[in-house]
Amino acid sequence: MKKFLLGLCMVMLVCALAIGTFAAETVIYENDFSDPSTLSDFKQYRMVWEIKDGGLYITDQFTTTNGASVDTSFAHIIYQANQAYKDYILEVDYMNVQTAGGIIFRADQNAVTDAQNGFRGYVAFIANNANCAALGSADNADGWKGNINVGKTGNMNISSNVHIKVTVKGEKIHVLVTNLDNGKTVYDYAYITGTSDGDAGWKEGTFGLRMRAGMKANDAYSAGEAYFDNFKVTTANEVNIAGGNQGTTTPAAKPTVTIDTSNLVKVYENTFDNAKSIADFIQYRGTWAVYGGQLYLSAGTEGAQSYILYGGDAKLTELTDYVVDVDMYNTQTQGGLIMRSDFANVTGATDDGFMGYMGFVSNDGTLGAIGAGKADGKWLDGNIEVSKACLKTGSNIHLQMAVKGDLVQLIITDKASGKVLWHWCEKNDLWTKGTFGFRLRSKATNAGLNNLNTTAFDNLVVSTFGAAAAKTEVKLTIGSKTAYINGKAETLDAAPINRNNRTMLPVRFLANAFGVSNDGIKWDAATRTATLTNKDVTIVVTIDKPNMTVNGKTVALDSPAIIENNRTYLPVRAIANALGVDNANIAWDAATSTATLVK
Repeated sequence: MKKFLLGLCMVMLVCALAIGTFAAETVIYENDFSDPSTLSDFKQYRMVWEIKDGGLYITDQFTTTNGASVDTSFAHIIYQANQAYKDYILEVDYMNVQTAGGIIFRADQNAVTDAQNGFRGYVAFIANNANCAALGSADNADGWKGNINVGKTGNMNISSNVHIKVTVKGEKIHVLVTNLDNGKTVYDYAYITGTSDGDAGWKEGTFGLRMRAGMKANDAYSAGEAYFDNFKVTTANEVNIAGGNQGTTTPAAKPTVTIDTSNLVKVYENTFDNAKSIADFIQYRGTWAVYGGQLYLSAGTEGAQSYILYGGDAKLTELTDYVVDVDMYNTQTQGGLIMRSDFANVTGATDDGFMGYMGFVSNDGTLGAIGAGKADGKWLDGNIEVSKACLKTGSNIHLQMAVKGDLVQLIITDKASGKVLWHWCEKNDLWTKGTFGFRLRSKATNAGLNNLNTTAFDNLVVSTFGAAAAKTEVKLTIGSKTAYINGKAETLDAAPINRNNRTMLPVRFLANAFGVSNDGIKWDAATRTATLTNKDVTIVVTIDKPNMTVNGKTVALDSPAIIENNRTYLPVRAIANALGVDNANIAWDAATSTATLVK
C-alpha cells in the first residue's frame, strides 16, 4: 500500500485542481481498511467480504451469504449511516483491478436488497473489461436502470490501480478516475441528474462499494485479488461542479419548454441615471429613490413589501408578450421583477396588490422563485415554483423574465461569471397582460436581512418579440452521400460514417450548412488540425485528440476527429453544438440511421 502513496498524493492534487479546493469540508467517514473490526460499519450483500492485508476484498469462496454460486456476479457492501446524505465527496483506491467495481452513492439504505442490482443508488465504476470507467444507476425494483455514460477505453487495463473520486451536489455529479500507476486520467465526466434515460433519479442516501467477483470471458477474477483501499467520504459544502457532458460549462438543464428570447425588439430602457428616471413609475407602500445611477428602496415598513410599477406610455402598461431584463445588485432578502401587472386595478392596500407575476429572490437570499399576486390583492396560494439553493446573500445577478402566451419564464444569471443559476419555464394563464416593475421586502425580520438602501436595480430593458428567425434543417444518413438542407438534396464528397457509436461527418458540409464559409475552413497538415471560423465562433479540432477548443475554451469530445479515406471526419453532435445547434434540436432515427439537426 505504501508504494502507491506518492501516486495517490499526485492524484489528490490533480483532483483538487480539477474540482476546486475543499478546505472547509468535513469528514463523514474514513477507512483505510487496516482494522478488520471496521467491517461492522457496513452491511454485506450477496457475498462475503473481508478486510485483510490493509484492503477490502470479496473472499475467494465465490458464494453468496445463502450459499449459491455467483462466481461471475456482483456483490455490494453498504455503509450503515445514521442519516440520508445528499451532497458529498467520495474517494477510494481500486487496486489490482480485474473486472467491474466501484463506488455506490445516494443509495436508499432502507430499501437495499440482496439482488444483484439491489443497491438502490448510483454507481461510478470500472467496466467489465477493466479498460474504461462509467456512471450508472440501479432502479428501485432490483434492476439495472442503465449506463448513464461510458468513457473511452484507454489509460488502464487488467491489474491497473486506480483512484475513483465522485463529487455529488444537488443535481450535479462529477466522476474523476485516475490511474495511480502513471497519473493519467481514465475518466472525467460531469452529469446533471435526470437528463439520461439510464438515471433513476436518486436524490439522497448512504454510500458503499460494489465489485464483480469474476468475468469468465476475460478469465479475470476479482475475488481474493482486487481490493479497495483508502475509502473517504467528506461533505461537499464548498464545491462547485462543472455542468454536464464531459466537463463542458453547460449549466443546469433547461426546462423542456422554453421561451426563445434570441430575437427581441427593445421598447423601453432605463439606466436610472438621475432622480427623474422614475418619474413614469408609481410607488406603493414605500419610498423609492435613484442615486449613484441605481434604483433603491429608500424607506419602508419593516417586514412589509414595497413595489414600483411603470405607468408612463399607456401602450407599455398593456403589454401582453414581452421580456424584461434587469441587473440586481447586492441581493439581501426577498425582491425581484413584476410583469403583466393589471395596472388599472393595482392597490397599495396590501403587500401583494400588484396584480401580476413576480420572479424573485427568496426571503433568505438563496433561492429563486416565481409567484403571483391575485385579483383580490392576496398572494397566490403558495409559490408557483421555488428553486433549490442557487445563490448567496450579497450576490450580483441578472434577471430575465419573459411572458409569451400562457408561458412564463425566469432566468437568473450570475453577473460575474455569466453562469445560469436557475432557468424555469412553465404554463400559467393567471395574468395575460399588464405593466412591469419591481418589488422589495424592506427587511426580513426572521433572517436579519435588509434591502433598504442596500439592494439595487439597474440597466432595465423591456423588449417585445421580433419575427422568428429563419431556421436551417440538415438531414444526413449513415452511408449515404445524399444529404438535405431545408429539404433540398445536396451531394457530399464522402458519406457520413459511424465510429465508436458516434456519427462522423466530413467537415466541410456541416460547417457550410451552419454558417461557415469555405474561406473560414483551414487545414494545417503539419499539426493535423482543422480550424472553423465564422463571425461568432472559432473551433479548433486536432485529429485523434479528446478535446477541441471553442472560442479558446477547451471542450471535451465524445469521439475524437479522425482521418479516413483522405477525408477529415468530425463528430457531428459536438461540432453542431459549437455552431449553435442545441441538443434539443438534434434527432436520431435509428431505423433509417438518419440524423436531423435544426438551427
